[in-house]
This record gives sequence, C-alpha cells and structure tokens, in this order.
Amino acid sequence: MNDEDPIKQSIDWLIKCGWEKKEAINLAAAITANTPEKLWEIGPLWLEHCGESMRYVNDVLGSVAMGLINVTRGEDGAWMFALNDKGMGVGKKLHEDKS
Repeated sequence: MNDEDPIKQSIDWLIKCGWEKKEAINLAAAITANTPEKLWEIGPLWLEHCGESMRYVNDVLGSVAMGLINVTRGEDGAWMFALNDKGMGVGKKLHEDKS
C-alpha cells in the first residue's frame, strides 16, 4: 500500500497532466465541501476534471496551429480566441455531417 499523502499525489498527477506546480497546488486546494464525506466524494471528480481540462487547453492551441482560430490580446492582457473563416467552415461542415 502506498502511504503517500493523497494531496501530494493529486498535485503530482496534475503536474503530469501539464499544469505548472503552483497551478496544480491551487487547483487541489480550491475544492471545498460542507462535510468531509462530501469532500471525499467530489474531490476526485474535481481533480479528474482539472486533469482532463488540460487536454482541452492543448486542443485549443492545436486548433490555432491548424489555422482554425485567430488570437488577439485583450486590454487586460488575457489571450482571446475566435474562430476564423476557415474554422467556421470546418465547424459548419461538421454540423452538416452530423445532420
């Protein structure tokens, strides 16, 4: 049996998913619940969501790399993403293919 601290294991797993250490610590610390039982119930779900979400972050950058999304920087310094004409065309075709 592994006696390692489950919080440290969670942080290490989030880092393996691609989060920076400080981000992983914040993500692991963000989850709250009214009871310890509820925390044990939803904690793993939250961590799984965070790990899987990194995949979506990478997917957005992949879409930028494919030329589907334009990027600009907002006045507040945040990166802003928008589908361009090529991306809209691909999205329309996917929607039509599903119909």
